[in-house]
Amino acid sequence: MPRRFPEWVNTEVLVKAIKMREEGNLSKQLNLWIENLLEIEKNN
Repeated sequence: MPRRFPEWVNTEVLVKAIKMREEGNLSKQLNLWIENLLEIEKNN
């Protein structure tokens, strides 16, 4: 099944998700989505 990506992202929601990620309050699945969307490399 091909991967689905949104054609657009609501900026307000994205900013809130990034802040939550930085605070460590984001679910694992949403964190992976943000990492893929913004091409963030994991810090191992």
